[in-house]
Amino acid sequence: MIKNKSYIKLCAFYFFYFSTLGAFLPYWPLYLSYKNFTAYEIGVITGIMIGTKVIAPNLWGWIADLSGLRHRVIQLGSFCCFIIFSFVSTVENFFSMAILIFFFSFFWNASLPQFEAVTMNTLGASYNKYSYIRLWGSLGFIISVLSLSFITNKLGIEIIPLCILSFLFLTWLSTLYVKNQNINTERHNNSLISIVLKPAIIGILVSCFLMQLSHGPFYAFFAIFLAENNYTTTSIGLIWSLGVIAEILIFLKISSWIPKYGLQNLFIISFLFATLRWLLISLFPQDIVIVCIATVFHAITYGMYHAVSISLIHEYFTGELQGRGQALYSSISFGLGGSIGSFYSGYLWESVGGSTVFLYASLFAFLGFIVSLMLVKSNYRNLK
Repeated sequence: MIKNKSYIKLCAFYFFYFSTLGAFLPYWPLYLSYKNFTAYEIGVITGIMIGTKVIAPNLWGWIADLSGLRHRVIQLGSFCCFIIFSFVSTVENFFSMAILIFFFSFFWNASLPQFEAVTMNTLGASYNKYSYIRLWGSLGFIISVLSLSFITNKLGIEIIPLCILSFLFLTWLSTLYVKNQNINTERHNNSLISIVLKPAIIGILVSCFLMQLSHGPFYAFFAIFLAENNYTTTSIGLIWSLGVIAEILIFLKISSWIPKYGLQNLFIISFLFATLRWLLISLFPQDIVIVCIATVFHAITYGMYHAVSISLIHEYFTGELQGRGQALYSSISFGLGGSIGSFYSGYLWESVGGSTVFLYASLFAFLGFIVSLMLVKSNYRNLK
């Protein structure tokens, strides 16, 4: 596939980057709640963090493609994240926290889309093997979630900022070994706009927007929702970990599924699973068995969905457009979709309740299924 040294360097970044995310997703909202931020404020703060993906990845992608220094963009973003977040424990009020998170997330969103481009270029024609590298991110996430579930039980949720800061430092260290190797600088015959206006790309981007819109309540409030339904911190950590274990297993299989079933079919199926996932969580929040089953669907609604989405974007955005293509995918889906998802979740949470909010999430996922079924196409052919 690729040389062992390159493999280890790529895996190390994913491991520590998603270890940081493993500290953020389940525990950051709980920390903000501990600091007496309201549900609306937590939704806004989460929305700001996700919302910067609308602009930041495209700006960093343009800089990386123009300069050819993709590795420097990754390193700068990771270092600035570490410096900015070191001040978070001193922040007590909503406005100051919102400002700090805005600047933090602006640099946080510099690294991953450009690293995805580095990974896909390193893999070359074997880009269906992406999941073998990306699964190390899932492994880092699950180790982070599980370890912090026990640490927070012993030391309290107030330890979370220090844990996140430690992971940020390790992420930055891993970027120091990233090199600009095998970067495809082939000039593209079409402009970025002409690619974006293709019906298939419109379908991919709109579908991805709807998928992340449906994930808004999950990322911002799932831990709080479980706590409201009398789940302990340890149980919450274990449930999150269950989803990531399933995600790792799907990453081990997806490289063989892509040639067998095709990118288009796997992409469409992921939206059906997302529709069912949010519906089950909405209707049966106190049934731990059903909640666990819905959580296992994370393998499809994130693991398979993301691996397939990255491959679809790589298929259409080639040559010098790769960095901006991955950035556009990140900004439209995780950025615009994720931020609006967080905002509507925070706005509705206290007025209609978490179960109703997850019903909205199920509806958005179903709309994504309709769009993907109508528009998404792939010219993918079997790879070995």
